[in-house]
Amino acid sequence: MRKTAAAAAAYSAVSSLGSKMLASGNQGQKTTINGGESQISKCKVSGQRYEAVVPDTLDLAERARLGLNHFTSIISEENDCEMYWGGGFGDNNPPGMNFWTSSLQACQPKCAEAMAMLRIMSGSQQGLERESKMLAMLASHVGEEGIYWVLPSGGKKPWLGPEDMRPNANVHGEGRMLRAMIAWYQYSGSSVWKEKIDRMVDGLDRLMVVHKDDCAYFPTQGWMPEEYFRSCYIRGKGWKDTTEPANEKSGEEGSLFNHQGHIPGCLATWYTLTGHQQALRLSGELVRFLMKPKFWADWPGGEYPGVVGPEHAHWRGHFHGHINTLRAILEYALAANDSRLKQFVRDGYEWTRQADFARIGMVGDGQGCGLGRLLGLAVKLTYAGVGDYWEDIDQYIRNHAAEYQFTPEDIPRINKLGEGKPAIHHDATSTDVGVVAASMGAIGAGPMKKNWGLCCCSHGNMGLFYAWDGALRYADGVARVNLLLNRASPWLDVDSYLPYEGKVVLKNKQAQEIFLRIPLWLEKKRVECSVDGRSVRPDWFGRYVRLRSLKGRKAITLEFPVEERTEKWTKGDKVDYLLKLKANTVVEIKPELLSPGVCPLYAGRGEKYRGNEARRRTVERFATPFVLRW
Repeated sequence: MRKTAAAAAAYSAVSSLGSKMLASGNQGQKTTINGGESQISKCKVSGQRYEAVVPDTLDLAERARLGLNHFTSIISEENDCEMYWGGGFGDNNPPGMNFWTSSLQACQPKCAEAMAMLRIMSGSQQGLERESKMLAMLASHVGEEGIYWVLPSGGKKPWLGPEDMRPNANVHGEGRMLRAMIAWYQYSGSSVWKEKIDRMVDGLDRLMVVHKDDCAYFPTQGWMPEEYFRSCYIRGKGWKDTTEPANEKSGEEGSLFNHQGHIPGCLATWYTLTGHQQALRLSGELVRFLMKPKFWADWPGGEYPGVVGPEHAHWRGHFHGHINTLRAILEYALAANDSRLKQFVRDGYEWTRQADFARIGMVGDGQGCGLGRLLGLAVKLTYAGVGDYWEDIDQYIRNHAAEYQFTPEDIPRINKLGEGKPAIHHDATSTDVGVVAASMGAIGAGPMKKNWGLCCCSHGNMGLFYAWDGALRYADGVARVNLLLNRASPWLDVDSYLPYEGKVVLKNKQAQEIFLRIPLWLEKKRVECSVDGRSVRPDWFGRYVRLRSLKGRKAITLEFPVEERTEKWTKGDKVDYLLKLKANTVVEIKPELLSPGVCPLYAGRGEKYRGNEARRRTVERFATPFVLRW
């Protein structure tokens, strides 16, 4: 990534946040949870740090450091370690960020899961003490009956809901808290997390779900009318109405799937990790309910001739909810080895990527979290061998996924948006202290990149992890490089010069055999390979270069031409776009997305990427053998 002098200074300013803004304690500081001491945030697997000179190209580990900067910077210790929910630019100077209802209900647990992933990617030590305190706070909200509760604040936090609010459990939030705890259990190995997860599996099964025939579901009618409260389970009162939902358009945000689609996937993952039979049984009951034909392909006008949409996961409605549910069905299918369900999810993914502008990852309703969810589904399908979507993933991550994250290059534009604007109205729900620096690493809530919210920030950063995790896999002496991205590991390092140069260097450490995937835009016959400077003719295994009988530390170099090409694509709203690409990276898009000269996405890419030589820079790399089951 080429940086202006102003952007370089901004990067330096952000990197110093740990000492200026944050309390950055020691990793694994003991934290009190319900009267017990536990190292709930200490990584059980150490990683290696070393300095390296690498190409100045897309580096997802560096993006993860920015993501952790954002999450640790928005934790408010004055408000029980609750996170600010959102921030925006262009209305006030300095800009502000605020708390909101849904942070503790579902969004902050999403961020907690993302933070474990970003720690694995980057090894960043920024904000460790704050993170540990926040995790302890979230864990303390899991009650003895096994429910994650949002507790009334006695008026201290007006954004949490009505003053007479009882402890409530948002179904979506139960799933998100389960996912977060499963990630941190793996990260830390702490028995505290396992005990809470086991308790929650039982609590959901006994208290919150309705069992009917061979299915189970969460009701959608609670006691409070406000959105994000109306479908909550209330301590001491339960559900107001336990009637089975009649269609998919019920629950929070008008989506049954968004309301409860996550939970069966969490349960299946927990079974896979621990053999917990109750979790697998409840996951299957929930999946059978979500698979009912009445919830699929329900748009006006019916299905295509000769196609039974509900059997092929056709859908119309809430993008995020449907992707969450498809992933959960896949997770159960993998745990139960159900090939029919695997095919169903594959059909659903392929149906989804036909809409909008999936060629560059512009999917869903324009929010930054939609693509992160789709990346997770694509990577998981490919891991499972249900499909091969590495080309999709490469296109997504190099374009929309990278564009949506706030980086120091955005700071001059952000500052200009605020020129001449009034100060914010100060109250208990907002602040204007350090907002720009804290926003670095956030994910835009829309293509104009004028604001962010925790939902987008969590899923968008998780999308970076999914691609990073998929880029390189290793087992039994065999490394598989699936994406030509910069990547450090204990087994080999990848230096990618794309899109400036057609060059990738693998610095082998432990692998005896390497498979390296060649993208679709590149003809195999144009790939030249050398090992320690000696030209070799590699074997081919499909789209993979195969290198065998490797011994010791060797430098493997692949070189090939990178030529700018043009593709024409028609977006879902029937607008024709011309994309100029180098490799899978968009360097120019015409017409500009949204209003010409206003939308920041892809602005300046032509100047940035059209050079033919990648600059190099010195970085601290972090290589960990830790593999997260997500």
